[in-house]
Order: sequence, then structure tokens, then C-alpha cells
Amino acid sequence: MTKTLSRKVGGRERRKKYVIVCEGTETEPIYFKKYRTRYDNLEVIIPNARCTDPKNLVDFCRESIEHYPLDLKNGDIIWCVFDWDNNKQEAIFTAFRKAKNVKLCLSNPSYELWYLLHFVDRFSKLNNDELKEKLERHIPNYKKNKDYFELLESKRESAISRAKRLNEMHEKKGTDLKSVDSNPSTQVFKIVEELLSITQHSK
Repeated sequence: MTKTLSRKVGGRERRKKYVIVCEGTETEPIYFKKYRTRYDNLEVIIPNARCTDPKNLVDFCRESIEHYPLDLKNGDIIWCVFDWDNNKQEAIFTAFRKAKNVKLCLSNPSYELWYLLHFVDRFSKLNNDELKEKLERHIPNYKKNKDYFELLESKRESAISRAKRLNEMHEKKGTDLKSVDSNPSTQVFKIVEELLSITQHSK
């Protein structure tokens, strides 16, 4: 886990950049923007990717490394967040092969699993309709464009633990977390833990 993004330049601490490129244009950006910090050593950037398929998202991320620009060797970080949804296995594998210095965060079947894990464990496979139905038991009238950060915040540690248990379950079975068989799983907790580590260290 990253402990600091600090490096002094000319006697002053260089401000680090943390870029999160999301497939979704509403749910994920609304959530991750809440991790923007007032501390001067970190800038959280959530660009509009204008694409949704894994390959093009990774291409956009690689372009973003030059655009911002990012110094990945000295602490800048870029994540690509996308869902399994209706993507084909080869499309997912291609994205991971092309990623290189881009960190990939895959949710199967979709990002909303991260929200559901704030409330309950889920170990059996489910599709997006089932996921939405179960999520609405805990967040009535759930909408993708609404901000649920404060509702979820007090349950965040439970969600992290549940997401880790899912990874452990798949690893024990020998399931590739990049495969369709990784349903249910989400790697969003890795971004959250990283951001919390950075911002808490900065206080």
C-alpha cells in the first residue's frame, strides 16, 4: 500500500497527481470525487474519458499520462475503472495486456457491487438486474446519478473486508480475477485503501 506521494523539488514538496479514469460518467466519478483532498501534496483528477470499452479506456489512460503529465516513477498514479458488464473475455484480457503502467480496477458484474458490499457479503454469482434489486433493499430508489458517499462512509471498512474476502475466495478456487468466473468481485477497495493511506499520511 502506498504510504506517501512526497518528493521535494527545489526545497518544496512536489504535489502528486492521482488520476482515476472511469467507464461510468455518473456513479464512479461522483463517489471518487469525494476523496479529493485539501492537502497540498495530492491532486485527485477524474477526467471524462468519453469511451466505455476496456481497450479504449486503457488507451485514454496512456494518453492521460502524457496529457497531465504524470511522473509515475515519482509517485503519480493512474487507475482505470471499468465493469465486466457485457464485455467479452478477450476484451478484458486485451485491456490488461495493454495496461503497462496503468492500474486496472475491474468489477464483476459491475461497480455497484462495491456499494452492496457496504451492507452484506455476496459470494454467489449475480447479474446486474439482481445486483440492483439487492442494492435497493439497502438504498431504496437507488439512482446512478445520486451521491451516496456519506451513507456509505461509516460502512467502508466492512466493504473493504468483504471485497478482500471475495478475492481470497476466488484465489483459493484458482479463479483468475480477470476472468468471467470472478463474478462476484470488485477491486475498488484497492483505490480506496490507497487514497486513504495517502490522505491520512498527509494530515
